[in-house]
Amino acid sequence: MTQAEQLEKDIAFCIDKCGMNDEEIGHFLRASEELGISCQYLAEEFVFESDTFEEFERLHLDDDYLKIKWRLDS
Repeated sequence: MTQAEQLEKDIAFCIDKCGMNDEEIGHFLRASEELGISCQYLAEEFVFESDTFEEFERLHLDDDYLKIKWRLDS
């Protein structure tokens, strides 16, 4: 798939599946580009919704939840 085709697919996903506006699409495209993954993969693996603030707060503000050590060297 060419870069242009992937970009088109990513934009369509952001609009059709996520209902994002232009600003949100821009942020999401930049984030996925920095990570080297598609917008769909980013959304499905790393983004979630919560019905309660307590759940959101527990998962986003707890430094020990899903602690990932990113390393580029071995």
